[in-house]
Amino acid sequence: MKFGLILPNFGAIASADAIGQSARLAEELGFDSAWTTDHVLMPASMPDPYGNLVESLIALSAAAAVTQRVKLGTSIIVTPQREPVLLAKQLASIDAISGGRLILGAGVGWLEQEFDYLNADYANRGARFDEGLALARALWAGQGSFRGQFSAFDNALFSPLPDRGGELPIWIGGNSARAIHRAATIADGWHPVGLTPPELAAGSALLRAKANGRSVILSLRTNIELLAAGETSKGYQAPGHAPSGSASDIVRELRDYQQAGLEYAVVWLFHESWDELESKTRQFAADVMPNFR
Repeated sequence: MKFGLILPNFGAIASADAIGQSARLAEELGFDSAWTTDHVLMPASMPDPYGNLVESLIALSAAAAVTQRVKLGTSIIVTPQREPVLLAKQLASIDAISGGRLILGAGVGWLEQEFDYLNADYANRGARFDEGLALARALWAGQGSFRGQFSAFDNALFSPLPDRGGELPIWIGGNSARAIHRAATIADGWHPVGLTPPELAAGSALLRAKANGRSVILSLRTNIELLAAGETSKGYQAPGHAPSGSASDIVRELRDYQQAGLEYAVVWLFHESWDELESKTRQFAADVMPNFR
């Protein structure tokens, strides 16, 4: 199993220092990847945890600048909220400056009010999402013309191209059957969040059935409360299922996920300070990850 670390570009400690230190720590400790989270403008009634957030792609660029090996991912970018040509350019630029390390985690989004704030079309977000991915892949492959329902251009110059061109990996975020269908048919991975092992197993079966032999990575974004010896749970609240307990407890649950088909765990380690995040990250790398290598 591979492991990714979600960087603190959101939450109480989100800052340039915390993002850079966490990215360097992920590389030092043998994580396979480092990931940022996307929101742009949250309602005042929903301040936690995304009210304080360093923009996802800027944070990922900062992580690229201080690392050499780890893959760099978005978990996830709400692509229908963003102008698609500009987004394709930003993503290609990150891939170019990082030496081909980008993984695009992309989703349709769920917060209608945020779409309204950004003058984005919530009702048509699914169609815009599908076209946006097609447009990006066309540009990344060096095509200067595109005709779609929402975007069109001819004889355009797009450079630099990603190292892998139109094959830059795309993982589809979301837990729905529609997200699974997209992952199975047009993408390189499925990236749900907060599922239990039985829920993941059911999704994996549907993914494999729809993929019809295509190779599609099964990943999971999961919040984890990792407790040191003698430490008690702080009762963190998180959407979906969030494993909690000692390192051995987490290993047992991750084995259940592995049996359900999980290939790539992208983890957010609960913390309230940088010192706690660093300690938990080191503990996870020392006591959990070696059991899956």
